[in-house]
Amino acid sequence: MTLSVLLLPLTGPVALLAFVLFRLFDIVKPPPAHQAQALPGGVGVMVDDLIAGLYALLIIAALRTLVGWP
Repeated sequence: MTLSVLLLPLTGPVALLAFVLFRLFDIVKPPPAHQAQALPGGVGVMVDDLIAGLYALLIIAALRTLVGWP
């Protein structure tokens, strides 16, 4: 979850959207998150979460850049 807001200003709307998007991507597990979950031990779970956080960060950064969303 931290990765999804790491490079963004931590405002209420950003934090809320980051949390919702992170949970969505963590549940849906789009590629390559689904494949990463198969890594041995707890590494797969951590990599899966990092990918979900990265997807959330990219979506929010795109919203901020393209439409000026705070």
